[in-house]
Amino acid sequence: MSKANTRVEFNQTHFNFYLHGHKIAVYYPNSMHLHLNNCGYETNTTKSRLNALIEFVCGGTCGIYQRDFNWFLRKDKEVAEFPCNQWVTV
Repeated sequence: MSKANTRVEFNQTHFNFYLHGHKIAVYYPNSMHLHLNNCGYETNTTKSRLNALIEFVCGGTCGIYQRDFNWFLRKDKEVAEFPCNQWVTV
């Protein structure tokens, strides 16, 4: 599947999600594990794509938001800084 700047590929056991050619997420549907990475691009587009995946997997209990130019990940009731260019599991 491909739409403009976003591409999805299925690889036997998981889906890889790309934005502008950078792998920003890996989703394992059998275990419902979602791994995220902003690849160093803290943009509204990247955040939007990641939040769409989070919403699909976790519903409304998790999400990424920005405050004072910093990204944060809300998982249930916990909030932690979202690390730039590192993989995070939701």
